[in-house]
Amino acid sequence: MANPNNTYAQRHYESALDFFDQGQYDKAMQQIEKAIQQSPGNPDLYATKGIFLHRMNNMAHAIDAYQAALKVAPDHAFSHYNLGLIYMKQNKALQAIQEWEIVVRARPRDVDAIFNIAVALAHLGKSKQSVPFYKKVLEIDPNHIQTHQNLGVIYRDDGNFALAKKHFTRLKELDSTFVEVVENEIMKCEEQEFLQNLTNSNQQLSETVTHVTGSEMANALIAIIEEDFNLALTLADESLGINPADVQALLIKGQALQGLSRSSDAIAVFMRALAEAPDSTDAMFHLGNIFLGLGELEKALEYFTRLKKYDSEYPLVDENINSIKAKLPHQ
Repeated sequence: MANPNNTYAQRHYESALDFFDQGQYDKAMQQIEKAIQQSPGNPDLYATKGIFLHRMNNMAHAIDAYQAALKVAPDHAFSHYNLGLIYMKQNKALQAIQEWEIVVRARPRDVDAIFNIAVALAHLGKSKQSVPFYKKVLEIDPNHIQTHQNLGVIYRDDGNFALAKKHFTRLKELDSTFVEVVENEIMKCEEQEFLQNLTNSNQQLSETVTHVTGSEMANALIAIIEEDFNLALTLADESLGINPADVQALLIKGQALQGLSRSSDAIAVFMRALAEAPDSTDAMFHLGNIFLGLGELEKALEYFTRLKKYDSEYPLVDENINSIKAKLPHQ
């Protein structure tokens, strides 16, 4: 026999969609609230409320709605994805990337999430680190127009004119509206390519080394997302062999060790990262998570509390602190 509450929730949900399509936003919100009351364990209902608020440009309450969905279902990919969109609009690219990484861990072939990570990295001034993510998009969808356009620009700006021309040419083939712009870009690349041949060879070598190092770290991050922790560990160690104080490499190594269930080694690496960068909120967050998983609640609370002092808006920090305090009544 069907659960009557679920039946009523479905009716309210359908009414909410109809009202929203008609532009009757107040009635739509009333109906979705009733649906949630009837079926409070359904994350899709909270996420739908988030969509309504998102489209109404009420970002603060949309975030609350998506986070409510995640309290019911922490792996709700749709809510993580939309939170990423909001954070990106709010110029919080790092938080957006964290949300989309969760989506990709659950759905490794989610083109939109992978593409958005690449865009966010470029927004942070890390265009080289974004390249492997764009490449991953093209592995899944070779005809992704925006990716060819973005890679063309990145390679052009990086002085890799052969690859720039390759992607601009493919862009022209996929969308004729780009023909005139692309032909101009290709001509500029050819001019710059000629001039590049006159530059100092030592400078070229230096730029190549920098490019390779950045790509290795990006590949290590992709390995973490795809849960290939052994590969991530190898790439991180290679970078640390060149620069033992590379905090990004230490963070990736710590995550790889954590993924391999080597908690003690991961703790040591994250503490080493904190020694190099005492304000590394990512290291604090990972340490808190590890100690939480080990049942060492006071140590977990110590790191989450320390993290909150540096970044009060860091995702999930308040939830983790409140959860631990509930288990430690004396706190």
